[in-house]
Amino acid sequence: MHPCSECAKLYKTCCDTAEAGVTGGDIARITAFTGRTDFYSLEPVSEEHKYSYENPWNCPDSGKIYVKYFFDEEGRRNILKKNDKGGCIFLAQDGCMLPLGVRPIICRLYPYSWTDQREISLEASSCPAHLFKDEQDLKENLCVPEDEALRLVNLFYDEIMNK
Repeated sequence: MHPCSECAKLYKTCCDTAEAGVTGGDIARITAFTGRTDFYSLEPVSEEHKYSYENPWNCPDSGKIYVKYFFDEEGRRNILKKNDKGGCIFLAQDGCMLPLGVRPIICRLYPYSWTDQREISLEASSCPAHLFKDEQDLKENLCVPEDEALRLVNLFYDEIMNK
């Protein structure tokens, strides 16, 4: 069983607690697969991040491109809608209903984070540590390989900058 499925049965997952931003490419892939267009909405960021996202020049250099192109002039971005229980609209009891290649880039990259300079890092504290022996076990069982993660980061920037 995939660790994300295990987590979905035991805890509130990243799909329950985070907002998954979607690119135009994500929207096109999901629409083509599901035939739906009602799965995302344009939403403002939380108050704690509002200062950084209202103006890209308020955020650190590592995120200026991300903010400039992913957010609109009012600090909003497209995110996946939530279901009645507060989880992602595509979250089922055994994990995501979307095939890996259709999922939003942000979801495929999780738990990696990245910078505009295309540097990736693992945010292992976001996942229940006891499901893995160590960070290497987490990487081997949950994450896409680093070269694929870098390809996805580049795809993300291509999609947000070439709307």
